[in-house]
Amino acid sequence: MNKQAIKKLRRKFTLVSFISFMAVMIIISMLIFFVDFYSITKQIHSVLNYIVENGGDISENNYKWLDNKDFIPENEFDKTMENFFGTGIDTSPEMRFFTRYFSVWFTDEGEFLTANISNIASVTEEKAEQYGRKALRKNIMYGSEGHYFYKMVDMEGADGVKLIVFLDCTQHLNSLERLMNIILILVAFGGIVMYLLVYIISKHMIKPEIRNAERQKQFITNAGHELKTPLAVIRANTELDMMINGENEWNTSTLRQTDNMTKLIQNLILIARADEKPNEEHFVDTDVSAEVREAVESLSSIAQQADKKMETDIADGIMMKANKGQINQLAALLIDNAIKYCDEKGTIKTTLSLKGKNIRLVVSNDYKDGEGVDCNRFFDRFYREDKSHNSDKGGYGIGLSIAESIVKMYKGTIHANYNNGVISFICLLRP
Repeated sequence: MNKQAIKKLRRKFTLVSFISFMAVMIIISMLIFFVDFYSITKQIHSVLNYIVENGGDISENNYKWLDNKDFIPENEFDKTMENFFGTGIDTSPEMRFFTRYFSVWFTDEGEFLTANISNIASVTEEKAEQYGRKALRKNIMYGSEGHYFYKMVDMEGADGVKLIVFLDCTQHLNSLERLMNIILILVAFGGIVMYLLVYIISKHMIKPEIRNAERQKQFITNAGHELKTPLAVIRANTELDMMINGENEWNTSTLRQTDNMTKLIQNLILIARADEKPNEEHFVDTDVSAEVREAVESLSSIAQQADKKMETDIADGIMMKANKGQINQLAALLIDNAIKYCDEKGTIKTTLSLKGKNIRLVVSNDYKDGEGVDCNRFFDRFYREDKSHNSDKGGYGIGLSIAESIVKMYKGTIHANYNNGVISFICLLRP
């Protein structure tokens, strides 16, 4: 794993950790809010029930004692909530001094009878009647109007009369709003702190991996330079032997394998340095269209010998600042791969176009055996789908890894796509 891949993994780790933390925070916050909301709602209903049981008036002249058994929770859940979160009410005589409410009475036909507004200062009898008529229109037992919650019942012992008790829940609603604001602030603050902590911790965690990646890159580079000398000596001795004794299968094979080894070392060094910032001093105005055409022409004879058809759709005049050799190498690597793995008498197509501000290079070929193949692995170094490691065919191995390295130098992207028997390698280069 190179330095760039390690940093990418760090960003993913930070993002996943942040999302996980935020998800846990949100779930916990929702549970806290739900418990508080449920507790307040149960308290409101209990107070309304209590006032209704007192005939809509809990003033000193009309107050009656109610036994706690009248407010026994209906089920185990309500009982648990009351025990842990105090969802019940205070049924002592002190209750009438801190409860703000008003009551209105109507006939079943909707005729206003009277109102009790002695326990609230902000509501007149006219306003109480208006609130009562709104509740009548809704025709539900429990409801709300603004910051007032109400309960509507038929009066016992008074046929044809409805009692509606309204409870001022301003403090309860303010409490809920305050809790929501606190939760939002804590979630936001906790998310920021969590992100910074994970980001800082992950930086220290990946330092050993970055050092290992640097050492690996340095080892490959040093080994490559060290191997150049013995390879040069082997090549020189082989060429001398060919001059003295003439060409034969042995020295020809040695020379070919020496060339292959030299190219392999060069490619490994190129991949090892892929995450380094490219030297833009060597970048010149490059005719990408011409470079891609040249790559197609240089390999067309190979495709012809393999009895495979070459097609092109290359737009003219596409330019970018780049290293000419790298653009040509990128196209050649993709086309060479396409020729190797194209079906017999199949077609290889090279397309070059502009997509917005980006340059889009697509090389595709017929590949009937691609169904179910993991295309993402084609860019792994030395990966071969056939598992045989056949050097004659090679698989989608180091060539595509080199192509990926070149694309990354230009902050581009490359991926493989398989559809309807055709595999395509799609590159986006950012000029």
